[in-house]
Amino acid sequence: MADRSRSRLFTDQQLIELHEEGLHDREKAERLGVNKAIVGYHRRRLGLEAHGRRSLFTDKQLIELHKQGFNDREIADKLGAVKKTVRVRRGRLGIKAHGPRRLFTDQQLIELHEQGFNDREKGEKLGAHKSTVRTHRRRLGLKPIRKHKR
Repeated sequence: MADRSRSRLFTDQQLIELHEEGLHDREKAERLGVNKAIVGYHRRRLGLEAHGRRSLFTDKQLIELHKQGFNDREIADKLGAVKKTVRVRRGRLGIKAHGPRRLFTDQQLIELHEQGFNDREKGEKLGAHKSTVRTHRRRLGLKPIRKHKR
C-alpha cells in the first residue's frame, strides 16, 4: 500500500525568500508550482502579512466611526468601501455590529401621515424606500392613504 503522507513541495525558507521579494501569494504559488491557497496557509502559519491590495481604510478609522455609532453601511459609505469589507474587518477586530440605523422616527412618520401623504411621498421626504415606510406605518397601526390620479 502506498504511503498516503505527502512531503511538502517547498520549504519555509523558500516561502520566506519569495515573500521578502515582495511577491503576492499568486506569484509565489506559480514559482513554487502549488495552489495559491497552500501558499496562503503556510504564509499565515509563519506569521507573514500578505502582499495584497492597499487597504482602503485603517482599523483605527473603522473603530472610530463604529464608536460614533455608525453601522456597517454608513461606515462603508464614509470610507469608500463596500459593506462586506467593513463587516469582515469589523468581525476580525472582534467588534460587535450596530443594527441598521433608523432613517426616521415614529413621530416623523405619524406627522407626515396626518398631513395626508402616501407611503411613496413619505419615503421621499424621509429619505427611505416606500416599503420601509409601509412596514413602519403598519407597525404603528396607521391605515394606508391612497391618492387617486385625476
